[in-house]
Amino acid sequence: MSISESKLIKTNYSIKIADTIKHFDDDWRILSHNNIYANPEYLMLIEQKGPINYKYAYAVLFENNIPVAAFYFQMKRIELAKDFRVHTHSNNIFKKFAVVIQKQFFQFINQNLLICGNVLLTGEYAFGTNRNHQLTSELINEVFDKVKFFFKNEKGINIQTILCKDFFEEGVHKELNFDVKGFTEFRVQPDMILPLCENWTGFDDFLSDVRSKYRVKFKKVIKQAKKLDFRELDVVDLQTYNPQMYALYEATAKRASFSLFHLHPDYFLELKKTLRDNLRIIGIFKGSELLGFYTFVINNDHADAHFIGYDVNLNSKYQIYFNILLGLIVQAIKARAKFLNLSRTALEIKSSVGAEPHEMFIYLRHENAFVNWLLPHVLERVVPKNNWKARSPFK
Repeated sequence: MSISESKLIKTNYSIKIADTIKHFDDDWRILSHNNIYANPEYLMLIEQKGPINYKYAYAVLFENNIPVAAFYFQMKRIELAKDFRVHTHSNNIFKKFAVVIQKQFFQFINQNLLICGNVLLTGEYAFGTNRNHQLTSELINEVFDKVKFFFKNEKGINIQTILCKDFFEEGVHKELNFDVKGFTEFRVQPDMILPLCENWTGFDDFLSDVRSKYRVKFKKVIKQAKKLDFRELDVVDLQTYNPQMYALYEATAKRASFSLFHLHPDYFLELKKTLRDNLRIIGIFKGSELLGFYTFVINNDHADAHFIGYDVNLNSKYQIYFNILLGLIVQAIKARAKFLNLSRTALEIKSSVGAEPHEMFIYLRHENAFVNWLLPHVLERVVPKNNWKARSPFK
């Protein structure tokens, strides 16, 4: 375990940095605003059973010895040849050749990436502040410099790139601002969030508020899964089914073209032990066979879809993914949540159950000045555009 303390340029500020949350229990809680993903128990779980091959840093900023801000960092060695799954199903010789060239190019992109935020979550988890404290660009940049030095001095790791994620463009969910010099801003896929009406006391209330064609569709989807059994799993169940859940998660996750992380095999079991009643894990069975699962987190008045997994070969037959979305709505209504966060990806189908897009930004800086100057031009060409059709099921 490593820890460092130092003064900042502004003499009334100091910073404490450590590689484990154990050093910050009391100060960290002051700044976490009761968010379940910022509490030390969850962060310790991530240290031990989170993404594989990650390192961590926690920084608490003090003004006149009073904690005013807490920053959460994850660090990974990026190897694009492994992290970016480039392929084509086309028989076109030129497209196949382009994939070969791209794979060769990715062999040369290996660097240490410092992430301010949490790769396992969608939302504003980069830092927390005292409600009355404003962080300036200069102050945030100095925190980043101190954390970079911490990794170099304590771990022998040179940071080449800093990524800060995720920040809402506007709206009720926006709490943090990120306006820091030297970073390139780019838009990513929106966070899909379903606002829940106070008068929904059950799924039938939700159905009564949607248009008839969607009501018919949802009932048809549910009917396709009538031979399946959806049941909540406790810790004892998870000790039995965790290996199968992890295999289903892996099969689902591998369909993505790019991923920054690979989960530890024990994550789901340990997550239940950590979050206890704030986590519900629903297994989807046909007889004794596990075909899928989804995880549902209660985070104050928000409800979050966390990780899912399902048999992709049987998805069409039983509409497993669509039933997971409807099941999450059922769980959110039971929890009396105000919002259900369905995260990114599959934007159109999520909008068809009522989720609304909330635009988000990520910020990137390369520590080489020339490469950093090139970043806006590169990102303009490689970041995919959000081409999808928004829908709404409500009357």
